[in-house]
Amino acid sequence: MRKHRLTALLLGLLTAGTALVTSASAAATPNKVDYAEPELNYAKLLQYSLYFYDANMCGTTVTGKNRLSWRGNCHVYDAKVPMQAIDDNYTGTNLPASYLTKYKDIFDPDGDGFIDVSGGYHDAGDHVKFGVPETYAGTMIAWGYYEFREAYEKIGEAAHTEMLIRHFCDYFMKCTFRDAKGDVIAFCHQVGDGAEDHKYWQSPEIDAMGRPAFFATAEKPATDVMSEAAACLAISYCDFKETDPDYAAQCLDYAKALYTFAASNDKALLKGADGPASFYESKKWEDDFCFAGGWLYLITKDHWYLEQCLPYDDYYAPPGYVLCWNDMWNGVSIIFGRIQDEYPEICEETRVAIGRGKYEKLNFWEMEAKALNEYQAAKKSTKAGYFFMDKWGSARYNTAAQFCALVYDKYNKGKDAFDSTKPDYHFSQWALGQMEYLLGDNPMDRCYVVGYNEKSAKYPHHRAASGLTMAEDPAEHKHILWGALVGGPDRNDHHNDITADWVDNEVTIDYNAAFVGAAAGMYLAFGDDSMQPTADFPPPEKENDADLFSGNEFWATGYYQDAPEATGAGTTKLTFFVNTDCLEPHTDLSIRYYFDISEFKANTDIPGSFVLQCPYDQVQTEVSGKHAEISKPKKYKDNIYYVEVAWPDYAIANSNKKVQLIIGMFYGDNWDPSNDWSLKGMKELGEEYDNLVSGVEVAERCPNVCVYADGKLVGGTEPDGTVPEKVYTRAQAERLMKHLLTVKPIEDEEAAKQFDLSEDKELDARDLSLLLNLIKNS
Repeated sequence: MRKHRLTALLLGLLTAGTALVTSASAAATPNKVDYAEPELNYAKLLQYSLYFYDANMCGTTVTGKNRLSWRGNCHVYDAKVPMQAIDDNYTGTNLPASYLTKYKDIFDPDGDGFIDVSGGYHDAGDHVKFGVPETYAGTMIAWGYYEFREAYEKIGEAAHTEMLIRHFCDYFMKCTFRDAKGDVIAFCHQVGDGAEDHKYWQSPEIDAMGRPAFFATAEKPATDVMSEAAACLAISYCDFKETDPDYAAQCLDYAKALYTFAASNDKALLKGADGPASFYESKKWEDDFCFAGGWLYLITKDHWYLEQCLPYDDYYAPPGYVLCWNDMWNGVSIIFGRIQDEYPEICEETRVAIGRGKYEKLNFWEMEAKALNEYQAAKKSTKAGYFFMDKWGSARYNTAAQFCALVYDKYNKGKDAFDSTKPDYHFSQWALGQMEYLLGDNPMDRCYVVGYNEKSAKYPHHRAASGLTMAEDPAEHKHILWGALVGGPDRNDHHNDITADWVDNEVTIDYNAAFVGAAAGMYLAFGDDSMQPTADFPPPEKENDADLFSGNEFWATGYYQDAPEATGAGTTKLTFFVNTDCLEPHTDLSIRYYFDISEFKANTDIPGSFVLQCPYDQVQTEVSGKHAEISKPKKYKDNIYYVEVAWPDYAIANSNKKVQLIIGMFYGDNWDPSNDWSLKGMKELGEEYDNLVSGVEVAERCPNVCVYADGKLVGGTEPDGTVPEKVYTRAQAERLMKHLLTVKPIEDEEAAKQFDLSEDKELDARDLSLLLNLIKNS
């Protein structure tokens, strides 16, 4: 039995005895170890949960604002969306030219021909800014702060949280385009194309793919996403009204404008064809519309908001699902319950508005309590007692249910309005058991919060944090994605902790959204003085001295299959990918494959029967207007030639797009690839070569396939031993100085070799002098 000091709010519960155990199972039991002892520190949990949003921040103000050293400005070209229809390169907008012309002064106030929709947050491990989950995430972060603000203040994260909320609000207000009267004429609900974005696995700072902007207008209404944006801004008004009244007033003004637009125009769902495709298919708009209307009534006491939304209320909906980006009915029930406490007439007004019988009595708190009781039922739990709604992000639904339970108990003093036989605060106790499961008290002995402790999931499906060039790479991640709630266990309490698993290990801004508020509620309800946030968080990135010489490296990966003929002729099938650790996109890269023709009967030139084919160019297949350009064989020196493959104006590095070549002789001469310079060190495959779909998962570094940037060698080794010039930096000199002063010795052998510029196997002042000269002359 673990000991918790419950707040006075929960004292009544302690005398309720063992009646707390639900019929679901004896597992996920609050205050009791069912499988493994978890680390329970809700101050730390809340602190960590916020930092996932730092990791997913986007725009031109990330650097300096963000608290993670490995994230910086990205997708700065979202500030330069061309005022044109979306073209084959995924740039432009979904708006007709006539609309852009009519409102040019609003879309393009500085007259540069572009629309600025920079900012916001990436959706997940990918980098699209999807409207429905982003507005939901902003709403939930603001709402959690509103309900449990004391928790954020106690752990010293209030200013950080407000920065994150402002980043949401600033983006939503930037994306709201209003005329001189203040009326909304368009709202940008999405930037980026899901299918195009998912072709890459790289950090957002080097992305260069096209990112179209999608807008909602009176002709293309999106009641769901515009209402949810209004809700986020309205709640944020409440968050800032005491500390920054001017900013709060601005948020409320935009919230009203967006809601007025939603109420005044045709009501419709955001259509998949207008951006989200199948990634986020909203099923209804009424819930978002009612949720925003409820908040605006609470704030303004203007009955107009109730008149607009009550006819669309689905009173009996909450028990049918859980609070999430696609279902806000539990949120509606809670907010209408709060209105009911102040304005009881809402119950009768709603009954009339939705056409229910005159003898029917509505009680929004009772309906929410019914939903919470439903979550506790055995039919929605795993064998280990984990509340399970769906395999896609099971943990997000679980923590959203926890959040609703904690907010419900806050306003109802723990009384179950649906079943009065239940002990007080049993909803909060149930939530406690669920959180304990997620933190490690489960059959997997796993914590589903990244970075929380040693038991945490370590391989979230996240490009930026992984530092990898493909999701299939099983390597250790370069960065810790602090506080990210991974997808979670399946119905059998099982979980795969691998980067490539986008079900179990997906991380998204909507997964963490209710989780943050649940952590805050847990801290206020169940925290004690032993629970403290981590000091000096986040910690410095783990230093790897070898990384001091990285950031400018390019290399090719690939594999080959030899196809010899009995006549002595033959061909070699080649597959290549291009990679880099550089944090800037390069559109001037090419690779060279060097081969030797010494075996040719007449080896002074390339014969006419020489074969050079490109059976597959993935860029040409998937990117409109772009393709690989393959040179004819060019002489390097003596009997060595090369073919060069370039991708003009396309950022090929880390795109995971392959090019395949066939080189050799079908007839008429000998072909022996064993003497080819670039083949040395390449991975050879057999018959499986032609059966691979992607191939990126089996490709290995090709040390002698050279990479060039605008003709300059930047990767690989040429036949005469030439290697790229090293880049020397002030950071390297500072590190060597620490070593020489014995402040921090360099222990990595490979790093020491790179610092040993004098090549005497000693690191001394001479090496520092040589390094400083190289920096000065570079």
